[in-house]
Amino acid sequence: MKNKFLISAITFIAILFASCGNQQAKEETASTPNTFVSKKGPKSVLIISSSPRRGGNSETLCLQLMKGAEESKHKVEMLNLNDYDIKFFAKTEYERGERNDDDDAIQIIKKMAAADVIVLSSPVYFYSMTAQMKALIDRVYNYEKDLQNKEFYYIVTCTDKEKEALDGTIMGFRGFVRCLYNGQERGIVYGNGARERGTIDEKPAMKEAYEMGKNI
Repeated sequence: MKNKFLISAITFIAILFASCGNQQAKEETASTPNTFVSKKGPKSVLIISSSPRRGGNSETLCLQLMKGAEESKHKVEMLNLNDYDIKFFAKTEYERGERNDDDDAIQIIKKMAAADVIVLSSPVYFYSMTAQMKALIDRVYNYEKDLQNKEFYYIVTCTDKEKEALDGTIMGFRGFVRCLYNGQERGIVYGNGARERGTIDEKPAMKEAYEMGKNI
């Protein structure tokens, strides 16, 4: 079973890496040397939670990371995508490169562009990220250059106790960052074995999220 899942995951990421929304961006990113330099001193941190369940396990980990980052004097903003109207990626955006600004997606992308650090958080449903998060990621099409030189952290939770159960979501995040310009993955919090609200409280992920925030 695990072997089948790993094969599927590898196939998924191979397709994803080959299908950045902006092919030119992908080619330029691949050919550009890594010149990323992490900002010194306090940073602007944007935490994006996509959990439809308020006070759920992934959101709890986001708050832990936020606590640690604020204690280290970083400026932190946390938002939940369920508070925003984010339409699906439109055919016109793909075919003619039009930018659709009649919902809240561009508002969030502007926040991402202004941040030094972006934290992407999702519970895992059927071995993938939430539809809310994927919708936002798709809408970044044509804004890749606005998200240059960002540091990324991932927070992922699921009921399954096996770490491999989170691979699909993490690979989805990595595929997104790969299509940006000089994006840097900095860390992952694995929240396995957490189903009911509050079950994450006794997991090592709580301390890991806090320490990750402290060390941004």
